[in-house]
Amino acid sequence: MSRQVEEIIWTAPEIGNNRSWFRETIPQLAIPVIFLSTQPRGDFHVVEIDNRNGAYLAIEHLLERGYRKIGIITGPLTWWAASERRRGWQEALTAANIPFSDSQVVEGHWSAESGERGLYELLEKFPDVQAVFACNDQMALGLTQAARNLGKRIPEDLAVVGFDDIPESAFYYPPLTTIRQGLYELGQAAVQTFVRIREAEQKGEPAPSAQTVWLQPQLVIRAST
Repeated sequence: MSRQVEEIIWTAPEIGNNRSWFRETIPQLAIPVIFLSTQPRGDFHVVEIDNRNGAYLAIEHLLERGYRKIGIITGPLTWWAASERRRGWQEALTAANIPFSDSQVVEGHWSAESGERGLYELLEKFPDVQAVFACNDQMALGLTQAARNLGKRIPEDLAVVGFDDIPESAFYYPPLTTIRQGLYELGQAAVQTFVRIREAEQKGEPAPSAQTVWLQPQLVIRAST
């Protein structure tokens, strides 16, 4: 504020209760604050990827390919985005009347190492797994390494879907089916929200009501499924 900024875009992800101070602090600021990676709140401007729907698309794709025993390696579930991706996995299986249990869930921490470890743990708990949804591409990379170490072919023995569509995912072996989230578009939408607020102020009009802008992710199909 001492540098007279006109807007703050808050890009730190929502983890646990790290948003608890917002309701007291944000209303006191005289400038707009726009939040990314935050669950919707009626009195905040939020721009967010629809993580739940992205996960739903991933599981829907696996179901369409004939897989029924689908495990998941989540991100740390204290993260809002990770819990939403797990929810999408669960809702897609529920909609298809496919039973599931906690034995199909392993919690990772976004790293390739946790994806590798996660597959070993998942196979111990759920040895009949046919496909795995890794909740980011880095964990999918570690998962594919573990599958090779175990002599499992992808996708013949185990299908894999990631999330993010990082540039390297097209060069994994095999190339990774994943969910593309538009981070560039996320930043654009945040700035566009600010521009609408500022234009209303310049015209002497009421500021736009706080709202959540949802950006929809896309399924990118490659050889891992």
